[in-house]
Amino acid sequence: MNKVDIDLVIEKVLQEKKIEIAEKMDLFSSVNINSYKDTFLELVFVILAAGTSAELALKTVNALKLDNCVFVQSLDQIVVRLKSCYRFYNLRGKYIFNTREYLENFHKNEFAKIFKDNSSHYNRRRFFSSNPGIQGVGMKAASHFLRNIGFDDYAILDKHIINLLKDSGLISKKVSVLNEQTYIEIENILKVIALRHNLSLSSLDLILWYSKTGKIIK
Repeated sequence: MNKVDIDLVIEKVLQEKKIEIAEKMDLFSSVNINSYKDTFLELVFVILAAGTSAELALKTVNALKLDNCVFVQSLDQIVVRLKSCYRFYNLRGKYIFNTREYLENFHKNEFAKIFKDNSSHYNRRRFFSSNPGIQGVGMKAASHFLRNIGFDDYAILDKHIINLLKDSGLISKKVSVLNEQTYIEIENILKVIALRHNLSLSSLDLILWYSKTGKIIK
C-alpha cells in the first residue's frame, strides 16, 4: 500500500472546505466560557461522544437540555432521560452527574476561574484529563472539549486521525494505546504539519477528520 501524502490531503480539503472550516472554528470560539451552562454542555457532549458518534452525542445533549434536566435533576432522573436515546445510559449518566456535582461543590461552576488557574497548555488539559472529579474524560475527550470552546491548540486523536497518520508513515502501525506521553508526541507531529500549512492545530484536526469521514461536525 502506497503512503498517503498528508500535505496533499490537507490542500485538497482546503480547496473544498476552507470557508466551512473557518466558520466552524469561529463557532467554537464564540462559546462563552463565563456561561456555566454553555460550557458544561460542551463537557457533557464529549463525555457522550466517546465511543459513539458526534451526531448521537448532539442528539443526546439536546434531550438532556430539556427542562434543564442535566443541570438540576438527580442521577436517576438523568439516567432515565439518557435511556430514551442513548446506549450507555448508566455509566455515562454517572459520569455526567458526578462531574456536575464536583464542579459545583469544589469550583462553584466557575469555568473561567478554572482556566485562569490552569492557564498553561498542558495544565489546562490535564485538569480535565487527569482529574478524578472529571469523570469519563481522558486526553482525547479533554482536547475535544477545549477545542469546542475555542482553545485552538489541541488535537483530537481519534481513530480516524490515528489511522491517517499511520497511512502517512508519520507514526508506527503498532501505535494503539494513547497514554499521555504518546498523545503529546503525536500531537507534536501534527503541530509541525499545522505550522507548515499556516493552520491552527484544531483547524488541521477538522481538515484531517473531514478527509476520513466526509463530515464537519464538532
